[in-house]
Amino acid sequence: MKIKDKFEKAEFCPECGAPLVDNMSCWEQLGGIISWEYDDPELLAEHFKTVACYNLQHPAQFTDEAIAGLKTALIEHLDKGLSVPDIRRRNSKSYEGNRRVLKDISKRCPVQRTWKMTISDVYIPHCPEKAAERVRQWAAAIREEL
Repeated sequence: MKIKDKFEKAEFCPECGAPLVDNMSCWEQLGGIISWEYDDPELLAEHFKTVACYNLQHPAQFTDEAIAGLKTALIEHLDKGLSVPDIRRRNSKSYEGNRRVLKDISKRCPVQRTWKMTISDVYIPHCPEKAAERVRQWAAAIREEL
C-alpha cells in the first residue's frame, strides 16, 4: 500500500489530526470549502486564510523556508493588516525562478500535531453558511498557537 493511500484511508489526518467528515479527508474538505467560495464573496475574501491555515497544519510537503514565510505572512496579515496583494508581491520576489516551496515526495515526513481547531471544524457538510466566520476563527486559533 502506498503511503498516500494509507493516509487517505486513515480515520484521522496523520498531520493535523482532523477526523474524516462524510468520509472526506482534510484535503477533500479543503476542496469543499474552496468550492463554496464561488457562491460566497465573504468566504472568497478569506481565501488566503483558508489556504494558509490548511498548509500550516500540513507542513510536511513544504520546505522549512516556505513554512516560515507562510507563518510570517499569516501573522502580519492578522496582527498588522498586511494585505493579500502585498503578501503576493513579497512572495513572488522570494520564490521566483527555480526556488522550490515543495519538498521532494521522498523527503516528506508527516508529524501529527494537536490543534485547537482544524479544517473539520470549518467544513460542515451542506452548511456553507457562516463558513467565512469559521475560517476567521480557525486563523485566530492557529495564530494563538504559532
